[in-house]
Amino acid sequence: MSCYVDGMGQELHADVPHGPLAFVFSLTKNFDDSDDDKSSSPSKSGRYFRGGETTILRPERANYWQSFDPTEIVERTQLFEEIEPKFNRLTIFDPRLPHGVREVKGTKDVSKGRLVLNGWFNEPAISCQGGLTIEDVGKVLDAKLDLLYEELETLPAMIGFAALRMEIEAETGHVDSISWGADTVAPALSLRDPDEVTETRDVVLATIAGMMSECVFPSSKEKSSICVPFVFG
Repeated sequence: MSCYVDGMGQELHADVPHGPLAFVFSLTKNFDDSDDDKSSSPSKSGRYFRGGETTILRPERANYWQSFDPTEIVERTQLFEEIEPKFNRLTIFDPRLPHGVREVKGTKDVSKGRLVLNGWFNEPAISCQGGLTIEDVGKVLDAKLDLLYEELETLPAMIGFAALRMEIEAETGHVDSISWGADTVAPALSLRDPDEVTETRDVVLATIAGMMSECVFPSSKEKSSICVPFVFG
């Protein structure tokens, strides 16, 4: 947990090494008209201060020249995404991206400052909900993942994290559908052509989805959902 009041901020930095995803959950108090402290005045955002935004480098700017456009006017908002610390807002991002906190200006009362819970998700693990048990899932995935990792060795190296969700039919155990959740995957080698970046990503993700869709699980009494995390680099 951290609290920022007048004059406090955080310089740009990257969290390496940590978990594949970072989070910031805002508990920041909104201005209350019934507040006895008449010296407090709300900002336009309805808080007791200005600033305090979580600032994250836009991913497309990580390789600046790859997306460089000589006709584009580049200011702070084109380089960074700034997320206001609204109450009950959860922000999840790739901690390898440079990020920080804009200086807070206003209140010096810690109960009215930028109050957030922040940290990192643990190294991800396979999870399962529904009729199948994690033991049932593990027996099938162990064999399939060995083959998949061998195939990935023949493809371009990637970095990042992605979570694959599989919906499993109860009676047949076949994969009914596949979708991607969190996805920060990018080629490990710098590629200048955005189309080449997309094509490289698509080949790797399509290979994973195609091979995982071949899995057949034991039958069960109800449908199951399986989440399989992939950490690259």
